[in-house]
Amino acid sequence: MLGKLFKYEWRSISKLLLPIHGFVLLFALLSRFYFTISGGTDALLNTDSTIIGTLTMLLIFALVIVISSIAIFTYIYSGYHFHKNVFTDQGYLTNTLPVTPSQLLLSKELAALLWLLIDVVVISISIFILVGSTELFSNFSIFWSTLIRYASQTPLFTTLIIIALVLSPFLAIGILFFSITLGNLASSHKVLASIGAYVGIYVVQQIFGLIQLIVWGYFGSTTIMRVNIYSNNYSFETFLNPILITGLIFNIILIAVCWMGSKYIMTKRLNLQ
Repeated sequence: MLGKLFKYEWRSISKLLLPIHGFVLLFALLSRFYFTISGGTDALLNTDSTIIGTLTMLLIFALVIVISSIAIFTYIYSGYHFHKNVFTDQGYLTNTLPVTPSQLLLSKELAALLWLLIDVVVISISIFILVGSTELFSNFSIFWSTLIRYASQTPLFTTLIIIALVLSPFLAIGILFFSITLGNLASSHKVLASIGAYVGIYVVQQIFGLIQLIVWGYFGSTTIMRVNIYSNNYSFETFLNPILITGLIFNIILIAVCWMGSKYIMTKRLNLQ
């Protein structure tokens, strides 16, 4: 049943997101074509024609805005779609389906997560279309070789970074959906309540991060002093790894809390009024 739920959710959420992402790729492709036949951005910006120079600057600005905002739009729309489908009039139909709240929540989170992954792909392809060149590939190859060499020298730090990157979309969607389910508990102004819940969770994250920096900053400074005195062999990993580990533990706990909280509200405290 989860597969059918996901298939339905994917089709529903993709009706808007698919053409928008297609537009972003088409916009990038047409812009690259325009820049190529016009001699490049330098020639366009340094032209004697004020109109052409201004239009080129506006086009570059539009490209930056469109490409950078597509992920934000996807994120917000995923939350809107979840709210509309579960906690509005549509929720009367959605919540009568012969499925558990866990299956319903999981199908929607998986669809949102997949679209966040598609965002990364679309943004990467768009940037490649606009600035891709032989020189860029050469520089990227050098950068990648350096990155791999450094990663092999710092295995724990690299592993922690990879885990953090993998967890980040799960955390983002978990917080978004949990904020919406918390907002559903309000008797009125549920959207504002959801935004307030999201801001509240964000504040908690920032407070934890600040406490973390203060605590590990203190211990890190004393560690640096000891290492400098006795061995003179200090790596920044000595300072960063504990921060990453405690941050990962906090994020995993937060993901679990968001999941269990959303599931509980959808099961026990669902309010469609």
